[in-house]
Amino acid sequence: MRRLICLLALLPWYAFAAGFSLHGGVKNGSAYFVAGEKRWDQIQNRLELKPEALLGGGWQFRSRALLWYDAAMDLEATRAPDLTGGIKRHYRTATQLKEAYLLYEGDAFDLRLGQQQIVWGKTDGLRLLDIINPLDMREFILDDFLDSRIGVVAARLNWYPDSDLEQEVELLLIPDARPSVAAPTGSRWAFALPTVPAGLAVQQLAPTEPNWSATNSEAGIAWRADVGGWDLSANYFYGWKDTPNALRRRLPGLLQVKLTHVRMQTLGGSFSNAFGAFVVRGEMAVNLREGIDAQGTTFADTVQRRATLNTALAVEWTKYNWTISPQLFLRHVDGWNPALLEPKDAGFWTLRIATDFMHEKLTPEVLLLADWAAGGWLARLKAGYAWSDQVTTRLGADIFGGHRGLLGQFANNDRVYLASEYSF
Repeated sequence: MRRLICLLALLPWYAFAAGFSLHGGVKNGSAYFVAGEKRWDQIQNRLELKPEALLGGGWQFRSRALLWYDAAMDLEATRAPDLTGGIKRHYRTATQLKEAYLLYEGDAFDLRLGQQQIVWGKTDGLRLLDIINPLDMREFILDDFLDSRIGVVAARLNWYPDSDLEQEVELLLIPDARPSVAAPTGSRWAFALPTVPAGLAVQQLAPTEPNWSATNSEAGIAWRADVGGWDLSANYFYGWKDTPNALRRRLPGLLQVKLTHVRMQTLGGSFSNAFGAFVVRGEMAVNLREGIDAQGTTFADTVQRRATLNTALAVEWTKYNWTISPQLFLRHVDGWNPALLEPKDAGFWTLRIATDFMHEKLTPEVLLLADWAAGGWLARLKAGYAWSDQVTTRLGADIFGGHRGLLGQFANNDRVYLASEYSF
């Protein structure tokens, strides 16, 4: 909130820069639950601001901020457990500064200093390498990543070596390590909690989170190049696991729970190439010493550190205004044992089908996600219509299936939605 106030306070000053522009949009997005307890999920009225300025000497300023008010939190009655006063306050209003950074464009490098979104990887819908920014998961994974990524303050250098090979090297230093933000406990988008053994009371201890300090800093390096028509990358990131592990300690009549974030290193890379109407792309991420929840009775044995192998392969076919893109995601836990609370092998497959009519004015799309290990699935259906270059409307539905796993736990959260946006 304080960062956004500083940004708005500086807007008059930007007007005296060598060049100033202000873009953005106004959007209403309304969603209604048609499964479980039927009610409004959101009636969100949102303002997006993207002020930019040319500061001279090769420097620019770029930013993006979101402000919104959700009227559903005032229209729906307060009730336990899924719409308490605390849950309503979490969803009713928000001010988020997504980006606010200085950009210097040199002859052979770009330098960005400030709050940023940094995107790695080539997959749709799920993240393997795209782990630099944590996520705001107030609506699970239904928000666009552009809106759900939490900006981090970073120094980012992109260097373009002078060689026959078209390539770049990216260096990152992030003193502003942050965790992902989960939906509030008890809300309809909160993750399901483990079953507590009978006769035990639960005591939630203060969580341990990374913060702004030298010892909690994150760093990364990425290399990208076009080699014989192949778009390749190699990536390394030293950071924190965005989602916490649950340390648990069992005492007489009491179960203590402490959410904590652990260090993790990620090594990986990506590739893509076009073959006529087909594009083949994929990526791999090896997480070293990833924290995985396990069975146990003491803090020391309820989280184990393991290497995990995460891979994705996609094929995209585009022709006659149609795009069909299946993807396969696989996850393997090295050194697996029965105490771990996730399977040795798991994964998802996705299928995206999109087309357009009326000279790209009408754009229907279907995205299917299936968790083949736990059995849950999600179908996302939407159709957009562009009334003009500035005004668009989108009608859609999000339908969940199954009753287990990441997707199945939201089987009673099917919803339909209508969103309209004016861009300026």
